[in-house]
Amino acid sequence: MTNAASLLLAAALLFVGALHFLWAAGVYWPAASKEDLTRKVLSDSEEIPSPPLTALVAAFLAGAAYVAVAAHWDGLRIGFLPDWLYTLGIWGLVAVMALRGLVEPFFASTGNEVYTRLNRRAYAPFCVVLALLGVVVALG
Repeated sequence: MTNAASLLLAAALLFVGALHFLWAAGVYWPAASKEDLTRKVLSDSEEIPSPPLTALVAAFLAGAAYVAVAAHWDGLRIGFLPDWLYTLGIWGLVAVMALRGLVEPFFASTGNEVYTRLNRRAYAPFCVVLALLGVVVALG
């Protein structure tokens, strides 16, 4: 079960990271336009973050995907990094996803209606699932 959780977690993080790379490159899929994307993914901002900042988020998500597999498979670890760093990384991922999924929706209720609806129905539950998968990987 831990193998599947690790791979599923990494695949989900890579997918979300790829979306961020697309947005940084100016491709606003699955939205129709930059304004539509802003309305769907940000609570009350008038403009999406800059391409370099969005690419940085994408890079962090790709790094988190690596941690998700390396925390489970020792053979994928970078030799000079201590094992405790991978344990800390996967628990850090769990904490971030749990906070994003369980806490943030209750504080982002002041945003636009489209984002608030998507956040409560899709984004937050998705983050909770990612946190649960991370717990399986961390304990496995």
